[in-house]
Amino acid sequence: METDANRVVAEILRADDTFLIEVGRLTLLFSHIEDLLVQNVLWLLEIVDDTRAREEAVSNIPNLRVLEKRDYLRRLCSEIGRFYDVDYSRVGKVLDDLGNINRLRRTVVHGWIRWSQAEEMPIFTDSHGHSSVASSESVADLNIKVLNWVRQYCSEQAALMRSVLCAYDSFKLLRCPKISAMPDPTLY
Repeated sequence: METDANRVVAEILRADDTFLIEVGRLTLLFSHIEDLLVQNVLWLLEIVDDTRAREEAVSNIPNLRVLEKRDYLRRLCSEIGRFYDVDYSRVGKVLDDLGNINRLRRTVVHGWIRWSQAEEMPIFTDSHGHSSVASSESVADLNIKVLNWVRQYCSEQAALMRSVLCAYDSFKLLRCPKISAMPDPTLY
């Protein structure tokens, strides 16, 4: 049995191009998510119109881990939502969902592959005790979840900004929100 387990794990590591392509795609998708979070923070700071906060964000935000970037963005969305008295909870919910997807990504990207005697298949496992099936299909499914998350996030972020603009138009606030063109969510 041990010989079969070693053979299966070795085949995945050495020969399964589809598996390696999906792991690479997952890595690139999360690079895209991190960049999206950073760009949205900088974009939203234009609305806040705080030059000091923007300069600080430009130098600090790219160095944060993905969940720290998410938390910064969530705080910024809640401040904007409260200021303009619009519902920002949907963006917060989608940002919360990123934590679950990130945990799965960490297990795949930073974990290792081993044979599970109980499941009789190779699994990813990490130092936190999380595990998931190590197959090209399971990683492809995770990539679809990530792509759906990006689509949902962009949609909710755009809805929040539409609400902010409507609040501005409705109440004729003295300060106009400085909004440059928001990225088109259909591009993601």
